[in-house]
Amino acid sequence: MLLLLASTLSASRPARAEDPLARDVNGLTFDQFIQKTLDDYGVPGAVVVVVSDKGTEFLKGYGVRRRGETALVDGDTRFQIASMSKFIAATAVGALVDRGVVSWDAPVTTFSPDTVLAEPYATQNVTLRDFFAHRTGLPAYTDDLLPQLEFSFDELLHRARFQPFDHSFRSRWAYSNYGIFLGQYSAARAAGMSPPQVLSSTMLEPLGMTRSGPVQAELFKDDNRATAHNIDGTVMPYENVDKFSGAGAIVSTGHDIARWMTMLLAQGTFEGKPVLSKDTVTEIFAASMVQGPGGPLNDPNDSAGLGCESYHFLRWRVIEKNGALNGMRTIVTLVPERDIGIAIFANKQMTVFPEAVRAEFLERVLAPSGRDLQKQIHEEQKGWFALLDVPKPPPDAKPLSRDLDAFAGPFVSPLYGSLTVVRNGESLAVKVGAHDYPGQLTHWSADSFLITFENPDVPPGLLTFAFKEGNPRATGFDGSRVPNVYTTSYGHFDRAQ
Repeated sequence: MLLLLASTLSASRPARAEDPLARDVNGLTFDQFIQKTLDDYGVPGAVVVVVSDKGTEFLKGYGVRRRGETALVDGDTRFQIASMSKFIAATAVGALVDRGVVSWDAPVTTFSPDTVLAEPYATQNVTLRDFFAHRTGLPAYTDDLLPQLEFSFDELLHRARFQPFDHSFRSRWAYSNYGIFLGQYSAARAAGMSPPQVLSSTMLEPLGMTRSGPVQAELFKDDNRATAHNIDGTVMPYENVDKFSGAGAIVSTGHDIARWMTMLLAQGTFEGKPVLSKDTVTEIFAASMVQGPGGPLNDPNDSAGLGCESYHFLRWRVIEKNGALNGMRTIVTLVPERDIGIAIFANKQMTVFPEAVRAEFLERVLAPSGRDLQKQIHEEQKGWFALLDVPKPPPDAKPLSRDLDAFAGPFVSPLYGSLTVVRNGESLAVKVGAHDYPGQLTHWSADSFLITFENPDVPPGLLTFAFKEGNPRATGFDGSRVPNVYTTSYGHFDRAQ
């Protein structure tokens, strides 16, 4: 029976008759809604925390840490919080802004001259606001192979100059994990710290987030951690993105994240002590770049803040950041005008369970939207799962006209370093970087192959090999995206001499 029961961890304040979370809506309290939704989406375990500017209002674990076992999720269960880390990273850098170490709007070159981008104008003018609002010109959803290649922080900073832009500086929003890392590391260098040290010393430690940490190793300090689960419920490997630090590496718990949320809702103060200035909290929440339609009501002016986004739900402005890593989903949502917020962590791949719980919360504490948001989010689940689909070759694909040996051999890119194409019988594989990170090549059409990796968060891409007349071996290849699916371009590689 324990597997069917949620583990109640704390209800910091007794339920009141006027409490919207205790109110019966469609026959369910909020607690009952969460349990039903957990079951509906087949999520093994989750934690939900609601806070105000005064502290924790509701905190409860649901389900199990690992499917098939009896250990329950509770408020101290460690989760990888994925891209929610970006929001915390922005607040950590905000503490450096308050100290006068860096500025949101001064050119980064004034305090980190080694931060160089591919475009000289961008190098001279890029700011921390540009990096944290995803408006630098770096390509969207690319470079996620880099943290798997075991480069040092300095090497990752150096290689940024080799990443071509695919749109003009500040011309539009384009989500970039690499960009968040570059902003965080530039600020860290100015402070004489490493990226993890910035997260710990300016935010996690001052807030007493004792079961949180800036690197994956925090997960393994004891057994109370959430296991990553795939779509089918099977266990999958944890993803390590420590090299991109605040872009996705933070580990936290329900109890700990409540402290950080309370600080933000209290305009930078926690337990009577200032952690951030009110002005810095305002700057982090401020709209710095329009993203396009977003939020549960598809606000046409959903905007990027610093490490977060904002949209309107009816008449209220909402601040939010979600996240996804292998087998993990997270979301944090704040309504500053109402001094209330919610965070949801779940241990299942690409589930929309967090969005479903968040939408129910907003309708209960603000007002009904007039839409069937649960049906809408349920339909969106297919799109989330589709992000993991491997593209199929086009129906008019041209046959392979060369022996596979023509494609084999060593290649090199200034951005990614070495890549070796290896023939395995009638197939091709790749080994990337000094530590031979593995991938596969599948024939696409003519001299093009689709490159894929076991880690689903490293997106596929097309590689089109080039040949010179009289030379039976490929002289290099160019990367490109597959239109209308989640893929990336791996740029240009030359055959190594």
